[in-house]
Amino acid sequence: MTTPYVLEPHWANWMLAVEMFVAGLAAGIFFFIALANTTGRKEDREVGAILGFFPAPLMLIAAILLTVDLGQPGRFLNLIFTSPAATERPGPFMLNPNSPMNWGTYVILVFGALTVIPFLDALRHTGRLPFARGLVETLAHDPVGMFVCAALALATGSYSGVLLNVTNLPVWSDTYLQGALYVTFSALGGFAAAGIVADRLRAHETAGAVRTGLMGISLIAAVLLALYIGNLVALGTAGPLVTTMVYLVAPSFWIGAVGLAVLLPLVVVTTGARLRLARVDVSSLAVLGMLVLIGVFAFRWSIMHSALAALGH
Repeated sequence: MTTPYVLEPHWANWMLAVEMFVAGLAAGIFFFIALANTTGRKEDREVGAILGFFPAPLMLIAAILLTVDLGQPGRFLNLIFTSPAATERPGPFMLNPNSPMNWGTYVILVFGALTVIPFLDALRHTGRLPFARGLVETLAHDPVGMFVCAALALATGSYSGVLLNVTNLPVWSDTYLQGALYVTFSALGGFAAAGIVADRLRAHETAGAVRTGLMGISLIAAVLLALYIGNLVALGTAGPLVTTMVYLVAPSFWIGAVGLAVLLPLVVVTTGARLRLARVDVSSLAVLGMLVLIGVFAFRWSIMHSALAALGH
């Protein structure tokens, strides 16, 4: 097994599993908002406007969790500003092209700042922001700007997966597709949240588009997961993720990530089946969206804690 760079993955804990989930969800929701503002349908824009309330608070929660987990919050500044000890880095800003963490920090900072735009647009849409209407509307609905925001959202969604990959821990070391998996599950979370809102608003056209999107993204996730597991099997590191009961990793992966996030929307949307669970209509888009969100969190949990299981913690 490859010797890991980080022998004690103290950051593989519930706090960072939640942080990765909320940051990925913020990215996925913003991605949907960007798409909703390019279709030209009034319903899509209305759903996107309500969803605009969520990315900014979610990124704030992610920032708080990251800061608390560092133990010494001042360390975060070393990722942005050049430390006096880093004499080999010229200039006031820390720029290390070989560090995914450094690149990711700037992506998250820019994306976090941009989440203010849909938040202000949501306030405007609900009549809570009477001033600066024209400026907010222009920023929130400009096609070019939304394309840039969508790209940053996808980069934010993939960042955690890429970072875990390069830490070279057991299970993740020498794997590929992890960044693609993370961005795919972020998109799943965004469309699941959109499904809940569209269902509550009775936005039937948007709900239909969300169902189609969930089916397509779930299909992509299924292919990526199959390739990912195949890669882990070839490397001999699949056990901690797919079989261990420590930290409920395997149940979280198979029941949550594979079952709820990937297979359930595929079955419900493609077959049109009306499934019921404890008297709850699973085929309802709002219920389906909530179950997919649980599956997306289970994916983050299982990936994070599989490293601890591999090291015998």
